[in-house]
Order: sequence, then structure tokens, then C-alpha cells
Amino acid sequence: MADTTAAPPPVRPSGRIRWAMYAAAGWSLAYGLLALGWTVTGRGFPLGENDPEGALSLLENLPANVGAPLFAAAALAGAGIAFLMARWPHSVQERLPGGSHGRPEHVVQANRQLRSWWRATLIVVGSLMALGWLLVVPDARVLAIVGYLPLVIVVAPFDAEMRADFIDAMDWVYLNHLAVLVGGFAWVLATAVFARRTAGRCEKCGRGGRLSSWMDPSVVARRGRIAVAIAMVIPAFYALTRWVWVAGVPLGIDSEHFDEATATGDLTSGAWLGSFALVGSLLTLGLVQKWGEIFPRWMPVLRGRRVPLKLAVIPASGVSALTVSAGLSLAKIGLDADRAALSLDNWAAVGPALFWPLWGVALAVATYCYYIRRRGACTECGRSDGPGADPRAEHGVLKTGGRRAPEPAEPGWR
Repeated sequence: MADTTAAPPPVRPSGRIRWAMYAAAGWSLAYGLLALGWTVTGRGFPLGENDPEGALSLLENLPANVGAPLFAAAALAGAGIAFLMARWPHSVQERLPGGSHGRPEHVVQANRQLRSWWRATLIVVGSLMALGWLLVVPDARVLAIVGYLPLVIVVAPFDAEMRADFIDAMDWVYLNHLAVLVGGFAWVLATAVFARRTAGRCEKCGRGGRLSSWMDPSVVARRGRIAVAIAMVIPAFYALTRWVWVAGVPLGIDSEHFDEATATGDLTSGAWLGSFALVGSLLTLGLVQKWGEIFPRWMPVLRGRRVPLKLAVIPASGVSALTVSAGLSLAKIGLDADRAALSLDNWAAVGPALFWPLWGVALAVATYCYYIRRRGACTECGRSDGPGADPRAEHGVLKTGGRRAPEPAEPGWR
């Protein structure tokens, strides 16, 4: 019987992977110095009490003289932690001959336990950094600007008022949100690479000596379908409420707010965001359908070609983070007793958004399952999850000798 044990991951992985932690360190240092400038000068902190539209922010009541030094301390400490992660030795080294250097076994075991404790601590801190920068600091305004962006691109070149409004909207608060999103994703990547490195797994793909049961193709396909269903229903329900309003039916909203939103044009804006959410819902379906892997026949030039993996994974990952962040900030308003935005007479105004964190998590899970299904053999460690067939052949699209490839017995997208 053939040996199926995979070779260990490379001790020296590619520099591109190893630089992930240096990127997190560099971003943290730059942002920490910026926050230190806010602290020293007493000016420039864009959040908390200095945010004119801070009602949407989880940091609404944060004083500038507290927030600025807090951000500086967190970011500068993060820079040191990320640099420590980058310099942490690969765990494979510990298993090489002579690794104990003649020291007593109990000393070696104590050192390993200490290193294990520090490793777990660094992973927890890295995860908290990622969650904080990605989900706590930004708010629903970032997702709103992303939702309006297609409309701005199409209409703004011909509408001076829209151009001016968009430029005015991109103030320092928005720029800060974009900056911390970059830092948050840098911390996600850095923490993942560090966790893989110190567990003796491949830093690029995360595969180890054994294939996890979670990575079983049938398990991944099943969980992906469940996650996609959740990630489709929630935005579709949100879109339905907004389009019902445009049709003149005040569903789940009191007449006073309905008349005011009609007069100000907020109903039209809400309908646009609902349409954007509905388009996202339909695109989410591609994560479990064959047209999410192979461009369909009706697309000229691209038809029959493989959908680049990053073309689906990167946007979906970004939207999942923005959706969770937006959901948390809208939940803050909806559940605030002073504002009382959520009530039986006004449930549709904020109620659908309370499920947005679940939407974002479901989209992240669906995207990860899509990535696992489609990734091939790793270019670093050479491992794979199974026979790497071309998905065009899987779905009968790839032609061989003038004949269509046979249909698989159980394709992963079903």
C-alpha cells in the first residue's frame, strides 16, 4: 500500500509568505506613530466625540484624550508583537536532530511548554488585533459608501452635485476607516501565517501531515451550501423591505418616518442599497454553483474560462468583514433605549440589519468553503486535498478530442 503521509512543509517558505507579519508590523508602527501625533498635539483624532456622525460608531462616546493614546498604545504594541511573530522560529526546527543540545529532558519539556504558552498568547493577541481593527473601529458608513460606489461611478461623471457630495463624504473619518481595514486584514493574514508556522503546517495553505475531517470534500460542500443559504436570505429580506417602501407600502415603518423618508429621498437611497444587497445575494450563489467556477456561455470572451480564485475570494472576504461591522453599528442604534429605533411599529427600519453580523459570518464561511474546494496543490509544500482535476472537466465544459468531458458522479457545487 502506498505511503500517503505528506512531506513536512518547507523550513524556509517563500519570502512573500514570511513578509505577512512584517506587513502587519509596518502598518501598526505607522498607525501607532500617527496616533501618537494625535496624542501629543491633542488634534486629529477622527473618532469618538470628534466624529460628527458618530451615532453609527461603536466608539461614539470615546473622548479624544482617551482614544488617541489608547490607539497609539495598541498599535505600537501590535508592531512589537507582529515583529516577534515574524522572528519566531519554525516549529519544524524543534524536531531536527540535536534540537535539545544535550539539555535534560525536563528542561526541554519546560521550555516547550513555555513556548506553547507564548505561542497561544500571541495568537490570541493577533486575533484580537484583527477583530478590533476590522470590526470595532469601522462602522456602517463604509459599507454604505461601497454600496453607492457603482452608482457614483456611473452617474457622477455627468452630475456635478453627486461628485461634490461624494468628495465631501470622503472625509478623514472615512479615510481612517479604510486605513484600519487594511491593518485588520494584515493582522488576519499575519496571525494565520504565524499559527500555521508554529504548528508545523505549511504557511501558505495551512495543510499539515493529515487531512482534517473538516476539509473532507463532502463536509466542505455541505457546510458551504448551508452558509450560502444563510448569506442569501438575509440580504434578500433587507432588499424586499426597501422595495416594498418604494412601492408605497409602509411595511414595518411608522407613517411619520415613512413620509419623512419619502420627502427627503431616503427611500430611493434605501432601495438602491437593497438592490446592491440583492445583487450580492445572487453573486453569493455562485460560491456553490458551476458558474462561480467557470464563466457561463453567455459571457463573450470569458465563457468557458476558469473564474480566477482571487476574483471571488477577495471581494467576498472584504464584504463579509464590512457586513459584520455595519451590522454591529446598526444594532447599536436599534437596541439603544434612548434612541428606540427598533419597535413593533418601526421594526423594518433597523430589524433586518440586526441579522447582518450573521450574514457576514455566513458569507465568510461560504467563501472559505469555496476556497477550500477550488484550491489546488500548494506551490510551497506540494500537498493537495485530492486529485486536482480542472473544474472545466468536472462540469463537462472542457472539450477533449471534440467530445465533452464526462459528468462527475457528485460534483462539489451541488
